[in-house]
Amino acid sequence: MAFLPQERLVPLLTLLSDRMEVVAPILVEGVPVFASWSGQPLALKDNPLMPPQEFFLPQREVLFRYIQDCGSYSFEEAAGKARLIFGIRPCDLRALAVLDRIFGSDPMDQSYFDKRRSTVLVALNCNEPGENCFCDHLGFGPTCSEAVDLQLTEIDKGYLVESGSPAGILILKEHPEFFLETSQSHLLEKCEMLGQAREAMNSCIARSLPGIKEAIKKADWNALGRTCLNCGSCTFVCPVCHCFTIQDLGVPDGERMRCRDTCLLSGFSRMAGGANPRISQGDRMQNWYLDKFEYIPQRTGLLGCVGCGRCSRVCLAEMDRWSLEVKR
Repeated sequence: MAFLPQERLVPLLTLLSDRMEVVAPILVEGVPVFASWSGQPLALKDNPLMPPQEFFLPQREVLFRYIQDCGSYSFEEAAGKARLIFGIRPCDLRALAVLDRIFGSDPMDQSYFDKRRSTVLVALNCNEPGENCFCDHLGFGPTCSEAVDLQLTEIDKGYLVESGSPAGILILKEHPEFFLETSQSHLLEKCEMLGQAREAMNSCIARSLPGIKEAIKKADWNALGRTCLNCGSCTFVCPVCHCFTIQDLGVPDGERMRCRDTCLLSGFSRMAGGANPRISQGDRMQNWYLDKFEYIPQRTGLLGCVGCGRCSRVCLAEMDRWSLEVKR
């Protein structure tokens, strides 16, 4: 454990960027996004709308290229890239733990884990949760409950730094000039700050896990389906959603492309003969909720929702507000 003065954060990231790509929240057209960092001002106040899962499961990625020669094929896979993601929040860290279990099941997704193994994660605990956040109601947060290389908590004039892996310990040992010793006051300040964050979250819209499951059983899915605009935005900002399609582009030489998709759109469940087991939007919405709170927990032991509130932030139909009114 160490203390990192606020003015030393950027010089440390600059030094680390000399040997690996540093990804951090920065402002792009006035909006915080996770992007490759090269000295831009950091935007650490709000959690970006697009989660950092994009760097492990991109919207589009080439899994491998294939080359045909005299009837036989050779394959070229993309090389891994050393990367450090700074500022990942506890909710997105939990989402990665869920994805690790999903993509780690047999057969293991090699492309996903190539990126995971070559990435150092530096988490930032939440001192000021957003108005739609409810991770605490799901049993974790606003502090990290998952393994992480380095965990930072912003306190007065700096950050309390805790290491959780050999990679994190190595950063502390290789760059001791950036860190100071911690004191008891630093620990007390951390506890106080995170306690205030929990209280702030309890003042948001309360969602308990039993209440969510009961609402799924009682919901009028046909009515909810008619209200939904079928845009799929909620799934594309969700840090746990991982639906995708595969395309082979090119004959005889070409590439296998993975593209993000969503189970909320009718084409995802439509079969080759034209039949669709989830013909209505209400059916697809019900499946999405069941996946979050029943199917994924059965597969991984973890919920498929991490309480980040991004789906509520992007829904043009205000489904979250409307569904709460229906429950009442």
